[in-house]
Amino acid sequence: MLNLPPLYPITDARLDISLPEQIRKLGATGFPLVQFRAKELDAKAQWEALRQALIASRENGGWPAICVNDRADLALLATGEGLSPWGLHLGQADLPPGEARKLPGLEALHIGTSTHGVEEWHYVDQACDHAGVGPFRATQTKGDHAAPIGLEGLRQGCSILRRRGLAPIAIGGLTMEDASACYEAGAESLAMVGEIARSENPRELLWEAQAMRWQTRPVLRKGQGIALVGGSGCGKSTLAKVLAKRLGLLARDLDEVIAERAGKPIPRIFAEDGEPVFRRLEAEATNKAFETPAVLALGGGAWENELIRNAARTADYAVLWIAEDPGRVWKRVALDPNRPLAQDPQTFFQRWRNRMPRWMEASMILPLGRGCRELADAFIACNGL
Repeated sequence: MLNLPPLYPITDARLDISLPEQIRKLGATGFPLVQFRAKELDAKAQWEALRQALIASRENGGWPAICVNDRADLALLATGEGLSPWGLHLGQADLPPGEARKLPGLEALHIGTSTHGVEEWHYVDQACDHAGVGPFRATQTKGDHAAPIGLEGLRQGCSILRRRGLAPIAIGGLTMEDASACYEAGAESLAMVGEIARSENPRELLWEAQAMRWQTRPVLRKGQGIALVGGSGCGKSTLAKVLAKRLGLLARDLDEVIAERAGKPIPRIFAEDGEPVFRRLEAEATNKAFETPAVLALGGGAWENELIRNAARTADYAVLWIAEDPGRVWKRVALDPNRPLAQDPQTFFQRWRNRMPRWMEASMILPLGRGCRELADAFIACNGL
């Protein structure tokens, strides 16, 4: 099933701040995914705002990812300019998801839809991999909403969608007071407009939501191995050591293992032998490491390797993506001589953008400005370990 962040913010064209700036600020806050909704604007204004937001996201390594609401035509325009969004959300009155999937450039997008009752839950278009369930209650941001379904309706809808392999998103008038109950009912994420826009500290809302979802639906079992994935400089090695100590497991930095086996540091492997040799050594070392439970810090590009992904599944490892804003990471690692892939900003952000889709397949850990010790303590406590 598709992994989603615990909160799913949606833009609001009625606010004083522009839509591209709303998305930029949400990304800088720590939200990895934002839905672009601009029903109040004409088509030209929507396209100009979406295009600007997608350009900014691309330049920042694909962060935050953007899902386009309703407008398959705008998603099509975007892909034609090489600005492919993460996904497309289509309502019941919009272009059917299966037809949207056939459009050139939209084949690989994550497509979602809104659902409001039993019949829609059972017959979601097969082109979708996620679906909104609601409305939970009436909302001021959408005057044409269906009748509220409440908590029991949400529970029923999430159960049906999960059995079909779709990620359920609670929608409609939600507040943070609803979060724990919605996660318990089976919601993977909570779509919010006003609650996030009104908050003086949306980063804290996201941190609280992450903790609530971990408590309700743990992502790690006692004794299970952990593989940390993510971009160079996001904190995998440090977090691995802290988690391993807390959990009584060995910590292994795969780059260090590779350097030891090769008899030279990573920059020399890249310089003298090339990246293909490094990737072969990486696959060998990683597959060997999966043989016993440990906390593994994988290299930034390791999760691109299908053999490594298969080895993690076979070994029943919990794979966790440290979901960090690449712009923030670049400021930490830029020109570090020990990081051969952090020497040029254009290359750094392009690699991050290309690897984001694979990382997003894993359960995410959102650091949100916390240090590794605080992050590890929260993760372990909320997962009941």
